[in-house]
Amino acid sequence: MFPADRVTVMHDRLSEVGQSMGVPFTPRPHAPSTKPALAISELARRQGALDAWREAAMNAHWRDGRDIEDREVLRALAVEAGLDADEAVAFLDDAEVPQLLQEQRVEAHRWGVSGIPTWFLLPSGWSPGDPRPAEGAPQPVRVVGCQPMESVIRAAEVAGATPREG
Repeated sequence: MFPADRVTVMHDRLSEVGQSMGVPFTPRPHAPSTKPALAISELARRQGALDAWREAAMNAHWRDGRDIEDREVLRALAVEAGLDADEAVAFLDDAEVPQLLQEQRVEAHRWGVSGIPTWFLLPSGWSPGDPRPAEGAPQPVRVVGCQPMESVIRAAEVAGATPREG
């Protein structure tokens, strides 16, 4: 997906930012297809386990350097997220999966996702179909990729967040 020299630069950047936050990164030497993990995310959503699945898959990929294309890895992650491992892996071969992945892609494009991770910081009550808020009001903000915490904090403030005391 990316030339080897660009992957090296991206991994170095991830490691630098992660280290500054006390988060270890162990990226794989190639960018895996996320389609299997995204497919299982839909099953997890249906079963009320999306947050647990997302955390397991993200940690496996970014922190542990595990191959999220490998079905045995996905099986273990399903168990970790509270899903039935056999059902999760079987879901990958379900006839509806290609359509689900296409719908996810369309939705991501509608929201303006251009890289992973993409974080959305939205004013309360705003959604992508709404007109942009008036100038001076909190604005929707998209943060793409691994960014320094200061950038995320500034984006949150633009979206209307206020710092907590303590």
